[in-house]
Formats: sequence, structure tokens, C-alpha cells
Amino acid sequence: MRELDRVIGYEGIKQELYRIIDIIRDPEKYKRLGVSAPKGILLSGEPGIGKTLMAKSFIKEAGLKTFTIRKDRPDGAFVDFIRETFEEAEKAAPSIVLLDDLDKFANEDVYHRDAEEYVAVQACIDDVKESEVLVLGTCNDYRKLPESLVRSGRFDKTFFMDFPEIEDAKKIISFYLKDKKVAKDIDVEEIARFSEGHSCADLEMVVNEAGIYAGYEGKKRISQEDIRKAVIRKIFGGTEVAENNPVSDRRRAVHEAGHAVISEVFFPGQVAFVSIEAGLGRAKGLVHRNREAHRFEDFKNVEYEIMIDLAGKAATELILNETDMGVNRDLHDANDHMRRLLDNVAAYDFLSWCHGHETSQKVYDRLDNAAGTELSRYYLKTKQLLGKNREFLEAVIEMLLEKKTISYKDIAPIREKFAAGGDQAA
Repeated sequence: MRELDRVIGYEGIKQELYRIIDIIRDPEKYKRLGVSAPKGILLSGEPGIGKTLMAKSFIKEAGLKTFTIRKDRPDGAFVDFIRETFEEAEKAAPSIVLLDDLDKFANEDVYHRDAEEYVAVQACIDDVKESEVLVLGTCNDYRKLPESLVRSGRFDKTFFMDFPEIEDAKKIISFYLKDKKVAKDIDVEEIARFSEGHSCADLEMVVNEAGIYAGYEGKKRISQEDIRKAVIRKIFGGTEVAENNPVSDRRRAVHEAGHAVISEVFFPGQVAFVSIEAGLGRAKGLVHRNREAHRFEDFKNVEYEIMIDLAGKAATELILNETDMGVNRDLHDANDHMRRLLDNVAAYDFLSWCHGHETSQKVYDRLDNAAGTELSRYYLKTKQLLGKNREFLEAVIEMLLEKKTISYKDIAPIREKFAAGGDQAA
């Protein structure tokens, strides 16, 4: 197995890295074509997704002597260390300089990028341009780096790594489970859907935490329920301490069921799980959805998202006949989506489009009024759609009260039995 293949996923990035490795291994083939290897490669993405693992695999596959620079000493000494390391790499060329967590080299924000550390790195990269020194960097926040540093000529290739997709997440979870004692009920698909949008490090932590639960309870094997609990508690902040308040539980169940039902009406199968377990943030409830990356490119989908945002409030009013006191964040989300339709893309008319510095106060006032009017209209449609799907809604509420956390496998048969379907949003 080639070294980069040990990193699960990111096939497109790995293919490009293999091309660069081929240049390193057989430079004469490329010299005959008049081309050379990139001078700098940057891997950017959220913490825990495998950037450093990818970099180390690249280094091992390339087979060159490598010099690593991390921010592990005071500022002045660190700048000297940067210069000294590049000098050593140049003497040892062909070689690689690994700048690990490059965005942490200086404690600067996005508006102050002229820190001495970055100036030193830029100068050193320029100094070794004529040498066979490849600069390989990793960073968590690309925006913190100076444009002058990440431009072509210094970093010729920048790869943006994202959280693993479902299929890759399944492979990662299977990898972490392979040396564990697991029960026959383990469902990798469900674990992947539960934890979508989280890093490889999170997935590893969940599997290990599930094993701790199993061991503490004297089990011989890790069960699916152990992993479910680990996801809820470690990724989404749940706790083991139940409030034992039936009134609060019912309010949470109604609210979250409202979100889940409207989501399932418009996007069947998209809800990964719904939970009202204790400790899930201030609202103490959660609907986790597996969403399409390009869902906001479609006008109707944005309308549906607005109705999903409003569904917790609508369900509370419909079922409990009371005002939902935990809806503030939902309203902000719905308003953000609505203003995007009214302003950013002028979906309804041009009267609420804020077109720059010359926009008058009347337009801003009109935007606020239009957003409120349209949200009221969408709220009424959401409540009507929940009424149309009341059996579906009540069945989800009752199952939530019984089980506290339910998955897409629990929801699917209820949806198939009771869902009445959704009308057009507008």
C-alpha cells in the first residue's frame, strides 16, 4: 500500500500529491518537458481532519529528508529557528521543510498579517527558490495567513480539506472499530450519519468513548447503544444527568419533532437523529440532519429551510397551545435565510435589494418590513403543513418521549405510515 492510501478519503487531493511525488522521484522526465515541481504545497482545513497525517504520508512517500517547524518557542527564538531550519534544509537538498500549523506561527488576527514570523517564512522561501527545497505547510484557518505568503511562487498548490463525506466516514469508523471488541448490532452507516460533519479525530474519540462506557458497565463488547451515547455526549454535549421533568421533556419533544417532521416532509430520510437528552445546550434538544452540500443553490430548498426553522415554534403552538420560549436561534436562522432571498438574490422583487453604499435608509426599512411579512406568511404555511401531518408529528413526539433519542431508522416507518406530503412552499 502506498503511503497516501493510508489516509482515508480525499482521493482528488491524493492524486495531485502523487503527481508531485512522481516529479520528486523522476525529475529528469519532467525536465525534458521544461517543467519542475511546485515550490510550496499548503494543506488547509479544520482541526482533526488529517492534514498532518496527509503531510507525513506525503513526506514518507517522497522519501526526502525533512525539517519540521512548529511554534514551540518564544517569538524571537522562533524567528531564528525558522531561518536556521531553512539553511539546514538548503544544505541537505533535495529536502522538505514542513511548516506545521502555519497559521499559529504568530498571534495575529486577519487584519494584521505582517508579523515577523510570516515575514521570516516568506524571506526564507524566497532564499531557497533556486534550491531543491519543497515547502509543505498545514493550517487550520487559511484566512489568517498573509496573501503575500500564500500566493503562487511561494505556495503553488493549496488544497482545502473538508470533513469526511458519509462513505469516507464509514471507512474511517470501520478502521477505528477493527481492533475493538464489538457487538453484532454495530451499524456503521448509522454511526456515520449520526456524526456527519465531524472530524476523523472526533470519530476516533467517539469509538474510544463508547468502549469506556461498555467497560465501565462490565460489558464484553461495545454495542451500538454505547456508540450512540458517545456521539450524543461527546460530539453534541449531552450529559448523563436527566432532569426528570415530564413537562420540560414534552416541550422539547414537541419542538424537536416539529423540526424533524417538516424536514422529513420536504427531504425524506435527511434527519439522522432527533434527541431530547439532558445537556444538549440551552435548548436541550437537537435535530441532526445529513444535508446536501449544495442545498442552498436551489431557491425552493431555501424556502423549505425557512419552514424547517419555524417548525419548532409552529409545533409548540399547534400541540401545546403555548408560545415557544426556546425559539430565538431558530428565528434568527429563518430571518437570515429570508434576507438572503430578499436581498442577496432579489428573489421576489428589487425593492428590498441593498445595492451598496448608495442604498437609502428606505430600502433597509423595506427589507426589514418585507422579511417580517414573508416570515409571517411562511410561519402560517408551516403550521398548516404540520396540521396536515399531525399524526406523523404526534407519533414522533411519543417515540421521543419514550426513547429520548431516535434515529432515521425509527423515523422512516412512521413517515411512510403517516406523512401527508408537502405543498409548494411559496
